[in-house]
Amino acid sequence: MAVLRGLVRLLRRLAAAGALGAAAIAAVLAREGLTSGEWVLVVFLLAPAVIVLLFAQAVAAVAALPERLRRAPGEGAERVGELSRLAGDASTARLRNVPGLLWRFRSSVGGVRSLAGVALPFRVFTPGFVGLAAVAAFACVALAGAGLVALLALVL
Repeated sequence: MAVLRGLVRLLRRLAAAGALGAAAIAAVLAREGLTSGEWVLVVFLLAPAVIVLLFAQAVAAVAALPERLRRAPGEGAERVGELSRLAGDASTARLRNVPGLLWRFRSSVGGVRSLAGVALPFRVFTPGFVGLAAVAAFACVALAGAGLVALLALVL
């Protein structure tokens, strides 16, 4: 798991470098004012950093998965206990207590949904998105270099 955490740190730094490069390019473009087309270009230049960050978040979620699965039985038992208490309270509740009971029910169901969402991080590991993330990572490297050139252009 240390390898995955290291990969996540690397990807986040790479995304930050790409975003800073895009910001430097935006600063060069903004010297004479940004047109709407240039704004679209700046947003387009930020897209690789966002894609790399999404991929990094998915890798981080996968790295946290073993611990999450270890906690799942205990959390499941807590949810069952809470739902049992909620059912007991609902059988004796008055009408004025219904909003509080519904809120507690929502909280319990939300916890169950988070346990069921174990497979969600794996959606990102499709061949298409992995390829897109690789291209975006290379684009972040290129943007970081272009950002350095843009900073030199600002200084000179």
